[in-house]
Amino acid sequence: MNKKIILQEGEYSIWRYEGIPKEAFEFLDRIAWGNEGAVYEHKDTEKHILLLHKPTLMAIHEYDKIQGTAVFCNTTVSVGTIPFNCYYIRYFASSKEIRGKGVMKKYGIKVMESVRDDEKEKTVFFACVERGNKASYRTVESAGYEKIGVIKTNGFSRYFPRENKKMEQVKTEVERKEVLALLKKQYEEHAMVQFDSIFLHDDYFVIREHGEIVAGCQFHRVHWVINKMPGIMGKIVMNVVPLLPVLNKLFNPRQFEFLAFEGIYVKPGFENKLSDLFEGLLAKEKLKSSMYWMGESCPLRKRILEKCKTGLIHSFIKESDVFIMAAFHGLNENEIADLKSRPLFVSGFDYI
Repeated sequence: MNKKIILQEGEYSIWRYEGIPKEAFEFLDRIAWGNEGAVYEHKDTEKHILLLHKPTLMAIHEYDKIQGTAVFCNTTVSVGTIPFNCYYIRYFASSKEIRGKGVMKKYGIKVMESVRDDEKEKTVFFACVERGNKASYRTVESAGYEKIGVIKTNGFSRYFPRENKKMEQVKTEVERKEVLALLKKQYEEHAMVQFDSIFLHDDYFVIREHGEIVAGCQFHRVHWVINKMPGIMGKIVMNVVPLLPVLNKLFNPRQFEFLAFEGIYVKPGFENKLSDLFEGLLAKEKLKSSMYWMGESCPLRKRILEKCKTGLIHSFIKESDVFIMAAFHGLNENEIADLKSRPLFVSGFDYI
């Protein structure tokens, strides 16, 4: 695996890896995410990292030991009809050993500046920061990133999800092109649009009416362990829900398995079919809960919430906002203003 040193200061150094080494998998598997809000652990970390799009790991070492990470995934995003090179940050994390010492802030800023300075073409950089994670917010902001929008966490659950025999799995190249055309049209007014995680494992499903796709989405199966939730409701959910039959099947913080949806498409007036699709996918995977993420100003999110019954899980997680922090290289003022004015597209894979 190719790697090179970026900076050396006493016992600390920054290394750039093309790909992800084994010791980084082991490091990330031990991390509890979140801070002042919800605190949770990602399970199946290695499986998800191996599916990242063109990842570059920037690792902060104390002597020979990884103590901090940031994975920069390179892709192309669309802002309306304009494509831009893009890096988005995943797995921005520090070990318990250096937390609170200012090490991650100091070298995290240097990491983000280093990646930005290396780019020659117009590039958008962005990171997702949970509303309650003030330390990460300050670090990313100090590196020249600014808040450009809010992402809302949305839930959909059913105690006894029903099978849907009308669901069709998208498998052929012709079907994929059909779906992509619909998605590009639906999100043509959005910013930060990319479909890198669509069709993973052939897990995009649709419902048709008279041969026409009226609803579709990609699902990813996810396993988290929730260690803490904020507020009074959070304490109730953590301490009471696991003791209640039926409810603990909907949301068990000690083993929270759910579906993450993305690439959601629905023809106007067919929102009920999208609800049927969500429910059918839960039944297929023998789960009861799902989540999806959309920009606060996304018109599709408003339609879904108005016309689809969310289920109880939505009340548990609806306040789990995420800030999108962005920096820009080479974009002019008009391009930046145009990006900020649009609803943000979200890939669910970036949140699991």
